[in-house]
Amino acid sequence: MVIDGRPEDVVPEETTDLLPASPLKMVIWDLDETLWEGTLSEGPIFLPQERTDLVRALNRRGIVNSICSKNDEEIARSQLEEAGIWSEFVFARIDWTPKGSRVARIIEDAQLRPPDVLFVDDLALNREEVRHAVPGIRTAAPDILDHLLELPESAGKDDHALSRLSQYRTLEDKLIDREASTGSNDGFLRSCDIRIGVFTDTCGEEQRLFELVNRTNQLNFTKRRPDWDEFSSMLNDTDYATGYIRVRDRYGDYGICGFYSKSRKSNGLTDFLFSCRVLHMGVEQWVFDYLGRPTIEVVGDVASSLDGPSDWITLANEEFISDDVRPPVSAPDRSVGFTQPNRVLMVGGCDLTATEQFLGGDIATEFSHTGATGAFIFVGHTETLRQSAEGITGEESRLVDRIPFLDQAVFASPVVVDPAYDVLVYSTLTDYTQGLYRHRGTGLLVPWHQFVVDVTDPATWPSLEKRFAREGMDRSFFEWFAHEFEFLGGISEARFRENIRWLANAIPSAARLILLNGAEVPLESLKEPDRYLHHRRMNAVLDEVVAGLPNVSICDLRTFVLTEDDVMSDIRHYRRHVYLRMAEEIRGAGAEDLVVQPEPVVARVFRAVWRFAGRRKVEIRRLFRRWRQGSQRTSG
Repeated sequence: MVIDGRPEDVVPEETTDLLPASPLKMVIWDLDETLWEGTLSEGPIFLPQERTDLVRALNRRGIVNSICSKNDEEIARSQLEEAGIWSEFVFARIDWTPKGSRVARIIEDAQLRPPDVLFVDDLALNREEVRHAVPGIRTAAPDILDHLLELPESAGKDDHALSRLSQYRTLEDKLIDREASTGSNDGFLRSCDIRIGVFTDTCGEEQRLFELVNRTNQLNFTKRRPDWDEFSSMLNDTDYATGYIRVRDRYGDYGICGFYSKSRKSNGLTDFLFSCRVLHMGVEQWVFDYLGRPTIEVVGDVASSLDGPSDWITLANEEFISDDVRPPVSAPDRSVGFTQPNRVLMVGGCDLTATEQFLGGDIATEFSHTGATGAFIFVGHTETLRQSAEGITGEESRLVDRIPFLDQAVFASPVVVDPAYDVLVYSTLTDYTQGLYRHRGTGLLVPWHQFVVDVTDPATWPSLEKRFAREGMDRSFFEWFAHEFEFLGGISEARFRENIRWLANAIPSAARLILLNGAEVPLESLKEPDRYLHHRRMNAVLDEVVAGLPNVSICDLRTFVLTEDDVMSDIRHYRRHVYLRMAEEIRGAGAEDLVVQPEPVVARVFRAVWRFAGRRKVEIRRLFRRWRQGSQRTSG
């Protein structure tokens, strides 16, 4: 069975009413029986540590959290403050009014689109009400929360500095002041002291601008979506005038939030777009006037017009220039008496994505992620690592651009391209799982899907279309792919052995390599029959080759994934305690500068007791609640 384009072995059937189809930007939480166990107005509640960890992890991926709950706001807030996570939420709406209108208001205040938002509530009636009030929003039951970080839609982007949360907090503060203002909206905007910087030297900002152009929707007037080659070529083309916009006001700095490109020949705008962070500030009108109101063909719906006043905005380039002057980054000091912390690079899929949440320190990551079409892009197959080292040709690069489940970064891995790490933590599961396809003309090797499924076989296309068509892989794509590529099956044991030896020699000379293998739990699945036996064979090859490599060790899943209770829906997705153990093993295997951040003991004890509680769950919840309150009184 397929649920909204995804096989049921990834997400349980009752998990979701409508699973997110595009990258998430916000999760709106119900509280009772969703964020925490129990109903606050009826008695004690228990907030599991894994829920608070999930909220924090989402924020650190740039996916912000909000609340829509039927509760007393003061009491609910005190519970969240006590747990130390109230500050992790923005635009919270906690009262007794219908949820549909409140969720709509949250999305409007956050200046997001409904498809960017996931609403989680344990009551189907509430989810239906919200879907009716906010067409296009994604809704789910709490079951999804155990899998949420593993879904491609939740990949996000590293934001451990919490810059996006800070930006939404600034927006929330401004909204509060705007609603409290007794004058006109124009008067309020004049009080904000909005300053703009317009910069035409895009050197050093190309990647940020490329992402802005391809992700901006609400205030994108031209809707052009160039690929990287086209975009970088335009930035260097003297026939185009290009520039980016920075904005700040008395509430804070909004960073780079606008971009334009204008043809010098036609004086027409080819790109004109702004981040939703500056919606309703008059920025787009001011920049349009600043550029002399050039010709523009507005494409599709836009959340603003280019007419109207903006005389409350001041050009102040000099305020931003000083922000860009930073001291040069010096090389690590390896002198006697000074120890530089090890830099750890983690490369792999959701097994490492989940494990990284338990680690702190100098960590860089290359994780599987969602591509431009919504297709999930896996990274780190040993064959793509080898091609990263050799580099791909222009013809091969053009092939990659036609394949939704790949991007250029897959063939430019930091493992071998400008490597800057002391420890490489690498998951082998992509090799264990995916099939290989070789281009008939160039020899380019492409890994994808399951090694037991030949996607060039027309018999597989109906099910593949049903699952992947909305991600840019329809019948015409599979026909083209089958014409261009031949199926090789999974990586052979001999080639895998050879590639691991190559990888051990390809990393920096003083670096250490930590490999994650696969679990061997005898888990039977109709979709993946005898997969544990395949893992067993691949693990044996890995054991053999690593035995002769002095700079390599294995984080051995076989030692702590022992029963079906340790895995989730399949043999590659584990329970939370396994990811914590993996973090501890990685640290002990050579990444000793990392810090493991486990949950409190009481939460682990509670979960162990809860599993076997049966009808006594209410009594146990009250017992742990009293214990926690007694501990707090004692410590106070």
